[in-house]
Parts: sequence; C-alpha cells; structure tokens
Amino acid sequence: MGVSEREAEVRSFLSAYERKDIDTISRMLAEDVVLRDWNHEVSGLEAAVAEYSKNFRDAESLRITVNQILEAESGVAAELEIVVNGSQSLNVVDVFTFNESNEITSVVAYKGL
Repeated sequence: MGVSEREAEVRSFLSAYERKDIDTISRMLAEDVVLRDWNHEVSGLEAAVAEYSKNFRDAESLRITVNQILEAESGVAAELEIVVNGSQSLNVVDVFTFNESNEITSVVAYKGL
C-alpha cells in the first residue's frame, strides 16, 4: 500500500515545520485555517502564520519523529514525538483536515504524557 496524497502532504508539512520553513507552511494552509492545541486556538491564515512564526522564534531547534500516521476520509492523524531544543520532548497527536483543494483547513494537536 502506497503513501496517499494527504499523508504525503502531512509529511511535507511536518518536514517544513522541523526546518522552521514558514513560507512552505503558509502555502499549505487554507485562508480559513484553524489551529488548536491544549493552550489556545487561532483562526485564519494570518493568525496561523503568526502563531507558527512565534513557535519557531521560541525554539532554537526542532526534531520531529513520526511514530505513525492514520488516515480517514475526513483527514489524517499523526502520532509524533517533537523534541524542542534537544531536550524537551512532547508526545502529541496532530489531526489534519483538508479542503477540496488539498489545503490544510485545521490542525488540532492533542498532548500525551
């Protein structure tokens, strides 16, 4: 079984995030994108780009390990380990949804232990 277009898009997004490549990320997001995590929520492309840019400024380095990806008709869920600054490890599940143009319309992050 091959990699679907949406799974490939999520992997590309995560790779861009790890590189702190805000230009690539901004091209992947829909104008009405919603980001939500365990702390807050932002709506709209401008707010999302600002949020990701802030995250990138706050982290000297990021490393993302994809433990597994699950796909459903409504989107893709990725179980991740994110290591910030070489020492702070976060286990999260990011759920991505897409529109008909294959743009990311939401990223909802759930934090594990």
